[in-house]
Amino acid sequence: MTITLYSIITSILLCNVYIIFLAIMRKKNDFLIHFTLIPLSLIVIAGIFRLICSVEFPNSIVIGSYYIFPAVINFLNTRLFIIHNGDIEIHIYNILLVVWIAGILYYIIKYAHQSITLHKYVHSLPITHDERALSCMDEILVKSHKKTKVKIVQADEIKIPMIIGYFNPVICLPVLQFSNDELENIIMHEWTHFLYKNAWIKMFMYLISSIFWWNPFVHLLRRELDIILEIQCDLVIISKMNEELRINYLNCILKVIRSLKKDNMSYKIPMSCSTMVSTNKVKKIEQRFNLILDYKSKSKNRMLPVVLLCTIIALSFLTSYRIIIQPRYNYVIEANYKESFYINPQNSYLTINEDGTYSLYSDGKYRCNIIEINKEPFSTLQIRK
Repeated sequence: MTITLYSIITSILLCNVYIIFLAIMRKKNDFLIHFTLIPLSLIVIAGIFRLICSVEFPNSIVIGSYYIFPAVINFLNTRLFIIHNGDIEIHIYNILLVVWIAGILYYIIKYAHQSITLHKYVHSLPITHDERALSCMDEILVKSHKKTKVKIVQADEIKIPMIIGYFNPVICLPVLQFSNDELENIIMHEWTHFLYKNAWIKMFMYLISSIFWWNPFVHLLRRELDIILEIQCDLVIISKMNEELRINYLNCILKVIRSLKKDNMSYKIPMSCSTMVSTNKVKKIEQRFNLILDYKSKSKNRMLPVVLLCTIIALSFLTSYRIIIQPRYNYVIEANYKESFYINPQNSYLTINEDGTYSLYSDGKYRCNIIEINKEPFSTLQIRK
């Protein structure tokens, strides 16, 4: 089990496939109603794990690329200039690596700065004097059998209900006139975010998207995960509600959305918090409303198809580690005749000769002598004594 350039590229490509499938299935209400959110959650886990665990197992099935992959590898190995009296060569991949690291630092610093600024601001606010909100929070804590200290604050600058904090949560409420039922729905929504550790999940996902900031599919995964967390929160809350209570819950969400539109507020949601409304996309809000109205409580009749689908996803995840994408090269080894053979780290290796050249062996056979091994495909081959 090893980590190579090819295993990393294969992991990124397969993770992108999971993300595309996730984005397609998340939009289908019938799928969510019939299979619940469990399969989508499993796809998210499989995609992230496939991305960060880029290992290659022995006897993997090699998918060869004769044109695209070799061209990309050759491009990355293109020498740009030489420094330090010719001792150090700078290639394109060196420049891209520096840009990659710089991007990681930028996104992590940006997240940390925003989190610290929001944390300081929220904790500078006094506890709300709204006895209804405080009483409602006490009742929710009793029903949840939790002794967590929850601070509730209100301010004119807060335009949307949200919760921040990983250990000591703070629920932030806008200065709007909410009824008792609306306050209960809002506080329960934010409390559910905390119970399901959504702040931790979002922080981990932002770390992943910071590392792979150049991959647009990873940012798509982060947005899809935000929507899934919102839907999960809604379904947990409305699972024990009748139709009338569900409509009241939707009216509460609508009231928040209308207040934002009335103030011409844009949806600049802080990355380190969970909110009641996380998007202004009409289709996404519409899907959320339809699911709340149409979703049914869990039924034993649905468990079998859910288990079967999750099994298929798990098997596809395990099978993906049997696949590795590598460049293929064809070479002429004799002047009198031509023979094509594959070169990759699994079937080829080099031995060093007394004159400083290298002998290439492929599939157990001597092929030819090599002088320059700093370029693909020879740079990835093992040198045996």
